[in-house]
Amino acid sequence: MQPNNFFSLPRMQLYLQKHITDHYRFYLMGMAAIFGLSTIIPVLMVLFNGDAFTRMNEIAPIYYMGLFFGGTLLTSRSFNELGNKEKGIDFLMIPASLFEKFITVLLFTTVGYFLFYHLSFYGTYKIINGIELTLRHKPIELNYQFLSDPDEKKYIYYAYFLLQAAFLLGATYFHKISFIKTVLCIFLFALGLYFVNCILLTFVFGFEKDMWKRGMPFILVIKQTGGPQVWHTTTYFIPVWLQNIYLFAFKFLLAPILWTIAFFRLKDQEI
Repeated sequence: MQPNNFFSLPRMQLYLQKHITDHYRFYLMGMAAIFGLSTIIPVLMVLFNGDAFTRMNEIAPIYYMGLFFGGTLLTSRSFNELGNKEKGIDFLMIPASLFEKFITVLLFTTVGYFLFYHLSFYGTYKIINGIELTLRHKPIELNYQFLSDPDEKKYIYYAYFLLQAAFLLGATYFHKISFIKTVLCIFLFALGLYFVNCILLTFVFGFEKDMWKRGMPFILVIKQTGGPQVWHTTTYFIPVWLQNIYLFAFKFLLAPILWTIAFFRLKDQEI
């Protein structure tokens, strides 16, 4: 009977133990750095300026910067050992399936960071709130207004997992300075989509009033007519059914597709 070379729970547990043993110093230093930076900087801002964080929406930018920048930076170094011939061979020859190795990296860099960061930032918030109570005798006002609709806030987390998937894919292609190279690739990809959108709008609307400069690519177009004193604005949206397709792909398809591509890219390197 052939052994299961794709996924075995006992083997996965053993590989997780090995991964933690080999990388625990890095993860501990990373967690300390994340908590330290996300706490020390706001605390210093509060001490030097008592009104620095009186409301929750003033802390939100720091939260999002740490979530996205820290997560993508961690993911970018996930397969760095493949850039070194000796370490790469050692990684690929470990007696665990490639799927188990890939899932382990995914759990630590994407899900693990997501969970730890929220626990860390909650601690940061409690510290800042305690200082505010001590100095101003008032707690931080919970007026989170970054996005008005609670459902809209969820899309930040969909974007997080999508971006993590993109950087995980980049880590399988670039083993040296992968963070910078992946950022550059994302920028060039977005720029290419923008130019495609411009060409499509030119075919549909012509060259009227720089149409391609107004609106959201592949979502809506804002057309202005009249002038010079009076202007009439008309907004064109894509059909609702197409909006629903975009939304479904953004929420459930794009990140798994990128994870799948990254897995097969890693599989090619094993061969």
